Amino acid sequence: MPLNRFLNLPIEEKDRVLGISKNQFATNGYDATSLNLLLRELEISKGQFYYWFEDKADLFFTVMQEGLDALRLRLDEHGQPPSATDYWDHMRESRLIIERFWAENDFVEIGQMVSQQIPLNHPIYERLVVCSTPLQSHFTEGLRLGQEWGLVRTDLSIEILLSLTDGVGDAFYGPMLKTYTKGKPPSEETLLLHDLLGRTLRLILQPFDEEGTK
Repeated sequence: MPLNRFLNLPIEEKDRVLGISKNQFATNGYDATSLNLLLRELEISKGQFYYWFEDKADLFFTVMQEGLDALRLRLDEHGQPPSATDYWDHMRESRLIIERFWAENDFVEIGQMVSQQIPLNHPIYERLVVCSTPLQSHFTEGLRLGQEWGLVRTDLSIEILLSLTDGVGDAFYGPMLKTYTKGKPPSEETLLLHDLLGRTLRLILQPFDEEGTK
């Protein structure tokens, strides 16, 4: 995480540094982002950079953490389903809140970069997983409520259900991100994939009835 010297900067300067950095990472990719060129655009010296951050990874995760913290606040405002009747619509809206947030705050391009350029064996992959873990608390509580109301299966643990739905989400968002172009509407194929993702997630989560059907 950034050093306190960066955190204590005026908010306008912090936003400037993080905004330029986010654009560079999204445009060039994590590995190909040149620290020297980034410093030139930021109009700061290398000494100033290391006065604020430990290294390039520290800067990248500061950018990511800013977005994740703001997203978590938005999910907290959305809250949990108020009743069993509203359950599936409310959970779907949670997913849409995330998608809208990434699009409104120019994080979709970061998502594209991560999905295409950060494989499982990349040095920062595990740190990315840890960085996004706090968001899981929202969906963990939502699944717990769903199980209490008999809407979510209980033959699998919440941890396994989260792992399954995360994996399915990654599988669908991968091809959807590849066709994303800022400022352009999603393609018909992307809309179909989006609809299929929602159906698939619900199919995974819903319990079977006594006859073994959904």
